Amino acid sequence: MHSYIAIQNTYNIFEIALIINNTMYDTIHEDKRHASKLFIPLLNQLLTRNNKTLASLSFCAVNCGPGPFSTLRSIIASANGLHCATNIPLISIDGLDALFVETYNPDYPYTIVLLNAFNNDIYYLIAHHNNIISKGYKKIDLFIDYIKQTYPTQLINFIGNGVILHQDLIKSFLGPHAIIAEPIIEFCSINTIARLGLHAFETNNYTPGYLMPLHLKKHAVEELMEKL
Repeated sequence: MHSYIAIQNTYNIFEIALIINNTMYDTIHEDKRHASKLFIPLLNQLLTRNNKTLASLSFCAVNCGPGPFSTLRSIIASANGLHCATNIPLISIDGLDALFVETYNPDYPYTIVLLNAFNNDIYYLIAHHNNIISKGYKKIDLFIDYIKQTYPTQLINFIGNGVILHQDLIKSFLGPHAIIAEPIIEFCSINTIARLGLHAFETNNYTPGYLMPLHLKKHAVEELMEKL
């Protein structure tokens, strides 16, 4: 059995959980704006009050995105710092995959996960039954038009915080073929990050070393530099 930590960052908070022998023992969370400043103090607080040390942990599972640039980079930089100091194994979890796994409903042949990528962009995942077809990012109107042309008569289950932002457009394009269950699940839970991390660790299905953010979308500065 293992003791490990799972780290989740949403569009509002970052959260750290301590899992011992498959039981989520304790969690701690804070506003995402304080991720850079409070990550290490909160992690230390979580471990201390549960009589654990970093050396006693088997690994650390981290939601590596996609998501907001600044929060994601702060969290990943902090986790990479832990790895540098302690050599704790880090396991990258794809937030789109995690949300799909957590919310998959076999009643619908297609599932689309949408996360807010800002400026009317969305990160997307398209799956047929339990098989992921594609992932990426696109302008929401272009994406929904593509879905309408590609899957004109299929029932599609929509999940994610991007659905909340754009549900009127989704409904106007796709009508009754768009399934939007209430309440809309915005992002995966830290429980799913922990579960997927444990599976990856036990099956040795992860890349050792430092983490990289799963942005999918390039930062505006990166796009500008490519044009120069």
